[in-house]
Amino acid sequence: MPIDKEKGFDAKNNSSGATVNQGPDVWAKAAGRALYGIDLQLPGMLYGKILRSPHPHARIKAIDTAEADALPGVRAVLTASDIKKKRYGIVVQDELPLAYDRVRYIGDEVAAVAAVDEKSASRALEALNVEYEPLSAVFEPKAALAQGAVQIHDQFPGNIAWQRELERGNPDRAFKEADLVVENSFSIPSVHPTYLEPIACVASSDYPGNLTIHTALQSPDIVRDIIAGALELPFSKVRIVGPVMGGGFGGRVYGNLKLYLLSSLLSQFTGLPVKMQLSREEEFCIGRPMIAAELKIKMALRSDGTFLARESEIVTDNGAYSAQAPWVSKTLSERNDSVYRIPNIRTRACLVYTNKVPTAQYRAYGNQAANFACESLIDQAAEKLGLDPLQIRLNNCTQAGDTTVHGLKIKSCALKDCLKEAAAKIGWSNRNKNCGYGISAGIHASGSLVANKDFRGASARAVLELDGRVTLFSGEQDYGQGTYGAFTNIAAGVLELDPDLFSLNCRDSLITPYSQGALANRQTTIGGRAVQLAAADLKKLIEEAASEMAGEPVRMEKGRLKSNDGSIMELAAVAVYYHNRTSGLTLTGEGSYVPPPVEYDETSYGNISVTYSFAAHAAEVEVDRETGAFTIKRIASVHDSGRIINPLAARGQVYGGVAQGVGFSCYEGYLFDRGRVVSKTLADYRIPTALDVPHIACCFIETTDPEGPLGVKGLGEVVQVPVPGALANAVADAAGVRVTELPITAEKIYRAISKGECAR
Repeated sequence: MPIDKEKGFDAKNNSSGATVNQGPDVWAKAAGRALYGIDLQLPGMLYGKILRSPHPHARIKAIDTAEADALPGVRAVLTASDIKKKRYGIVVQDELPLAYDRVRYIGDEVAAVAAVDEKSASRALEALNVEYEPLSAVFEPKAALAQGAVQIHDQFPGNIAWQRELERGNPDRAFKEADLVVENSFSIPSVHPTYLEPIACVASSDYPGNLTIHTALQSPDIVRDIIAGALELPFSKVRIVGPVMGGGFGGRVYGNLKLYLLSSLLSQFTGLPVKMQLSREEEFCIGRPMIAAELKIKMALRSDGTFLARESEIVTDNGAYSAQAPWVSKTLSERNDSVYRIPNIRTRACLVYTNKVPTAQYRAYGNQAANFACESLIDQAAEKLGLDPLQIRLNNCTQAGDTTVHGLKIKSCALKDCLKEAAAKIGWSNRNKNCGYGISAGIHASGSLVANKDFRGASARAVLELDGRVTLFSGEQDYGQGTYGAFTNIAAGVLELDPDLFSLNCRDSLITPYSQGALANRQTTIGGRAVQLAAADLKKLIEEAASEMAGEPVRMEKGRLKSNDGSIMELAAVAVYYHNRTSGLTLTGEGSYVPPPVEYDETSYGNISVTYSFAAHAAEVEVDRETGAFTIKRIASVHDSGRIINPLAARGQVYGGVAQGVGFSCYEGYLFDRGRVVSKTLADYRIPTALDVPHIACCFIETTDPEGPLGVKGLGEVVQVPVPGALANAVADAAGVRVTELPITAEKIYRAISKGECAR
């Protein structure tokens, strides 16, 4: 049965009526007492700043630091000649902390300074003299791939950072036997996660060589490992401590590694803590937006609408350095193939270096870009075959029990019900002839194999404190998506205790279990399962200690310890008993969730995630055909994310994800002028405001997933995935023309209408 949250709900209860805790950060944020990275202050702290390249591509001939070094208040000036030339990277090793011989984009890091205050640090930057020799530059992938193009990295000939050729089934035969073949080309610009809080950090080193970095990250343990490797420090010497995070949306999975490395190097040179933070302009100019992409898609179908094959040619713009862009390109090039039953696939994808801002990822890892292209093409096919766009999707959609074309094992799936419910919510069967309607579907992993296919799970600890409260330890991160509230509720459900009796410790890599972090929709599904197991282990240990203390069997039922004669024991008393008997130990439950083993071959065939979330969105728009201006009237957002244990947080995820999807589809996109970012402020880079977000009808189709804790699956990332396709199809339905380049704007619609371009 669908759970409809549109007409109101009880924020205190979930679908089963249990009490819900919204998480320990909620009230601190609401009261303005939460401490973010910008608030960090340490005794003796210096302020660091970075000198950046004004050229998209140039040779560094000389750097004169004498004048900057002599300024009052300046404590350190670093150039590449002062540090080891050790390359680092997330997927490939193509970066140095500071540019050594060449700069490769406008904003590349050339020097770093530390001073007693920000004004002195700024003066030091102004006093640095750098002599450059400008070099030829390439700003578009097509130009970078051309024969004779300038090589941005010598170790990557042809400017190819990553590429793949993938084939499943027999696409040649499928296209030959098809009754219909449709194709089109689509373009998606770079977009920025635009989190509210720019990235900030404070690095502090001590005499024995320990390094502590205070910064908000989605994956602090992985960043710790990268930093330790880049600085040639033992992993145990590097510690990440996280303040409250002011939004992430994928942009803080690894954050800004250069900032962390340079603040660490400056601290090592000075022996004092060094704070560095990005301005909003720097966030746009060097802050690692999502890759831009050009897609050429072709589909083969039978006359009844059955999907036979898909062929894709994809070129993505890496910018000057790689970061996570190879993984994003991989997800973009394959995930959407599993939304529907498509037995034959051929994909060629290529990630290309250019002299522009380096790219990374954004919520859904490029999945939403593929949705825009592929769902647009499905509507084109439906129109040519005279089929209803909803029905063609229902006839082809993935179902529970399927193994998809890429080897994904679908254990729970309500996609067909999501499509039907989204259509019903938007009034699909009784559509207003003056409006346009579009529908779209999406899939996303809930705990994907990321960098290490042998590390797929999570671990957690649950500690019974001496006062009878419970502290949970997990390396998973919450940046507003409700993870900590979910963990509290999961553990409280196992122990049958009031959620208010729980606290969490999740932001210190020194004491929390290792985690891959908040990415790939893995937090609640993977991290939550570990918390569930830790709580169950603690319950068993509590019962054993209580039985030993009482001299007879004691069971924990409904949060109370009861002996056979019905007498009640207090949790605090059992905790103190165990503490005294063991000379200071605490009752500690441990949980380690190791997902079922999978086969995952060199062609990326295999079950990349423990489970998968599904969504269907339907949109209604109005278009003025004389001007191209359009209004999004409403979006129906229907999700299969397993059981919903916190409706308030789930609804918040839907509203936020749809709003970001609207921005991605209709407002956002980087603008460049010969490699220079033009849209570098929030006045130039437009994101939706409250006035731009349409009415959102939010609905959940609950399934009980066999892998997720309490049947839960991920929600956060998949929400954005179906939005671009639904809006593109609705606009095409209303305007009679199809815009194939994001963002969809009135100008593009008007131009298409003026040219008489058919939507189909």
